[in-house]
Amino acid sequence: MISEKMKKTNVIFVITLLLGLITGSIYAQSPLQYLETTFPQLTETFREDIDNCHAHYVFTIDVSGSMNVYEGTMVPLLKNFIQALPNGDKITIIPFGTETKNPMGFSGIISDEMKKTLLSNMEQLYHNSNYDQLFRDHTNIYKAINEISNSVTTNSEYKVNILIPFTDFLNNIPKVPPHKFNKRKLTEAELMDMQSKLKAAIQGCYVRCIAVELTDEGVDNKSQKEYCLDQLRDSVFNVAENGLEIIRTGNSKEAIGQWFEQLRRDILVVKLRAIVDSENKAGQVSMQTDIDIDGNTTAKINWIPTKLYQKIKIDSTYLHQEDFSFINDTNNYCSTRDTQLEIELGKIKNKELGFHSLKDSINLGISLPTDFDAELSKLGIVKPISGSESPVDKLIFTFPLPLWLTILILVLLIIYIILFIRAIAINSKDKMQGKITVDDEYGANIIAKKFGPCETISIGKAANIHVDDAEWTIQVNKVKPSPFLLFKTPYYRWCATKGYAGTKVSTEGNLDAKRNMLAKIKCGANKRSITHNVSIRLIEK
Repeated sequence: MISEKMKKTNVIFVITLLLGLITGSIYAQSPLQYLETTFPQLTETFREDIDNCHAHYVFTIDVSGSMNVYEGTMVPLLKNFIQALPNGDKITIIPFGTETKNPMGFSGIISDEMKKTLLSNMEQLYHNSNYDQLFRDHTNIYKAINEISNSVTTNSEYKVNILIPFTDFLNNIPKVPPHKFNKRKLTEAELMDMQSKLKAAIQGCYVRCIAVELTDEGVDNKSQKEYCLDQLRDSVFNVAENGLEIIRTGNSKEAIGQWFEQLRRDILVVKLRAIVDSENKAGQVSMQTDIDIDGNTTAKINWIPTKLYQKIKIDSTYLHQEDFSFINDTNNYCSTRDTQLEIELGKIKNKELGFHSLKDSINLGISLPTDFDAELSKLGIVKPISGSESPVDKLIFTFPLPLWLTILILVLLIIYIILFIRAIAINSKDKMQGKITVDDEYGANIIAKKFGPCETISIGKAANIHVDDAEWTIQVNKVKPSPFLLFKTPYYRWCATKGYAGTKVSTEGNLDAKRNMLAKIKCGANKRSITHNVSIRLIEK
């Protein structure tokens, strides 16, 4: 059974073939000209294949007595059709009535000589010496359809088959028990048998099935109890890819002639459809993926182009595992003719932050862009769905930052914390030690004293180191930098808190033991009354 989707796409093909019959516009062109105009690029691509493609035409023609009215129409039209066939094609004409016949000279591979024989023998289509007395008394649709299948089976070398029964589709068989009436529809058993044989016959080849219903003008065959065309369409020819096309001509020589002319012009289109259909495959695609810990995915893609599809386009990548998503890098998804690709596919992420185990397969969606998509659509060709997949078993890290940068930041943060703690420790442990000398205004030494360890020391009036008659006080303090300034160490600074204490430039300054800095300070109640000289030197621990 064919799918609904396939039926819909093949409607386009059928409409394309019948459009010329409706408009009459293509009759001014030869079949090749029509093909080149309607399918220019496909014709150019498959020109050699078209030349080498030969079709098999199977006509089953109802020659029962009721069909005599069509003799004057069918015979000349068949002769015209045969005359137009290219050499190498094969035609099989099967007259039928009560039975089916395949008389000598009614079938053969078309050649110049064979055409002469066929054209001559067509004169005896309705009155052949091989027909027995009762041959034209009935219309056995069951045997006619099965003979079509037999003909296709015995000519299996032809991959393009056009199957066309000509009749009024009024089943009329001899009275054989258990049937009481010779005019009846086909039985379920007959339909199943015909379907089975047709399905086996057309396996592996392209077929176009056309039922040409011959009727008297104004006669409605559907009203007859023995009418079986609908049964054939729904229960026999439904196994064919395109189903069954139905042409109703009425008793009109012009209509039948028009149909034959259309079929003659459709030959190359049918062959092109069969050729393109056989080439309608994507080509082998393989993929190897490499995924880093952050989910960034690189793929090496190898594919084999076909005659029909020379380009591929990466459309999407996706995973099945629900907790993971694939963020496609669509900037890299472009159509290309390269057969070996190495591209960035995108990034795999989990819905939660952290490390996650991914056991899945990366699925690649591929489309096949062409410059003749419109022509494929006219032919009813549906592009194949292509793709590839690559298994993956990987630990994925999901975070706004890459793992290496996350680790680096964590390491730097740990180092910073350590240095911060170290700075606090240095600020708390480092103590000041030094030596103080105090001379009076005449140069006599009053005090020479070491101090420490401490964080602050004062010299002078009411100070830690008391100096008699001093109207001044000098204080040395440990200055602790902020621990956030990791490499800034504590330093020491002196300043006057009472009276006057001066140097050449200011009344305060720094002290540094490592640099052996000496502070010499002239002190007094004010700048005009200098009473002491003070020297302060820190001692390096």
